[in-house]
Amino acid sequence: MSYVEIRDHALWLKHIHGNDDLKAYLEALSAGELVELEIGGFGGMWKKMDDGKDGRPTQGIKAIGKAREHWHSLQSERGELVVIQKAKS
Repeated sequence: MSYVEIRDHALWLKHIHGNDDLKAYLEALSAGELVELEIGGFGGMWKKMDDGKDGRPTQGIKAIGKAREHWHSLQSERGELVVIQKAKS
């Protein structure tokens, strides 16, 4: 089982625990690429953050649409862990 720690409005990949394959998959996404994830039992779309001004990849993703509303609603539980997995197609 893999978990992510609620820390920020962005989901930082270093806060994913228990699933190095998922973390590596998300790190390998190109800036702006979309991925469907299920976090805390809620499925939605996430977008890899833009590369930094120095050209290095930003190791985070941001929720979009309904996933954004759900992720932001979890911010009152900062520091807690929730289950994260790639959405089943």
